[in-house]
Amino acid sequence: MKETTPAASQAASLRRFSFLLCSLVVLAIFPAFFSVSAPDLPGVSVAFYDHNDRELCRFDAEPAVTPGQQAQGLMFRASLRRRTGMLFLHDRDEMQTYWMKNTYIPLDLIFINGRYEVVHVHRGARPHDERDISSRYPARYVLEVNAGEARECAITRGVRVRFGRSSGNR
Repeated sequence: MKETTPAASQAASLRRFSFLLCSLVVLAIFPAFFSVSAPDLPGVSVAFYDHNDRELCRFDAEPAVTPGQQAQGLMFRASLRRRTGMLFLHDRDEMQTYWMKNTYIPLDLIFINGRYEVVHVHRGARPHDERDISSRYPARYVLEVNAGEARECAITRGVRVRFGRSSGNR
């Protein structure tokens, strides 16, 4: 059995720390190299309807289903085309909390419950803001779109939602 000296142990710890520090610097300087492109999942059409069943607006959304896709979200993306977004799919209605860390695009977050009703709209989430953004009410789905689009589309609490197959124009 080989014994390690305190100096050898300290040198190994220093090498591990240096490697970790260099890795973090690379991730901080070159985030675009690590961004995730749209998954090979079919897109989802998300349509919003008023109380008279008149369509208010429609978005083509990229689904975020897996824990990895949900953790990545729209981080490190430089832009988002008009009337597109990312739809986060959760297992059940519960309080949802998001933040904007490493997100470069100002967003509106639209929280939708399992009965396909908008329960809350958080307008104008600021890039890189690490404060929690809460659904305020239990929600199963969260649609992130460009800031201002929820207002343009008159999306408010109580608006009905339908999901369908996207046209594929993402």
